[in-house]
Amino acid sequence: MAASAGLQGRPVRSARLWGAAETLRETLGVALGPAERYHYGPYIAAARDQVDEAAWEAALAEGRAMTTERAVEYALSEKEPASPTESPPNAPQVELTRREKEVAALVARGLSSRQVASALTISERTADNHVANILKKLGLHSRHEIRVRLEEQRPRGAD
Repeated sequence: MAASAGLQGRPVRSARLWGAAETLRETLGVALGPAERYHYGPYIAAARDQVDEAAWEAALAEGRAMTTERAVEYALSEKEPASPTESPPNAPQVELTRREKEVAALVARGLSSRQVASALTISERTADNHVANILKKLGLHSRHEIRVRLEEQRPRGAD
C-alpha cells in the first residue's frame, strides 16, 4: 500500500505506510528479502523524491510509531490525519511571486523539477529552489500538497 500511495502522488502517506510496515516486519522478525527490495525499492524511492528529506523522515517516524491496529486502520482509510501545518481559516494569505506561481502550476500538473526547468528555461536547481520556497511559504510538505492546495483555490467549474 505504501508503493501504491507513492504512485498516487501521496508521498507522505507512502512514508507513513512504509514506516508502519518496517515496524511490523521488525516485530515479526521478518526481513525484507532481495526480491521485495527489488520490487518495492523504485516505488519507495519515487515517493521519497516527491518530498523533502525532513517531511519524509517525519512521516516515516509517524508510521513507525503506529500500533499494528492503527496502521491497519490507516492503510484501509482514505482519510489523512490532521496536519499541524494546516492554515487556520483566518490565517493571512501568503503571496507567491509570479515565478513561484508558474512553478506551482507546473508542479500541480505532475511535472518533475527537471521538466519544470525545461518548460521555464531555468536550471533544475533553480526549479528545486522555487519548489522549496513554495512549500515553505505555504507551510506544505510535498509536491502533492501543492497540487491539492491549488485545486482547492481554483474556482468551481474552471478547467
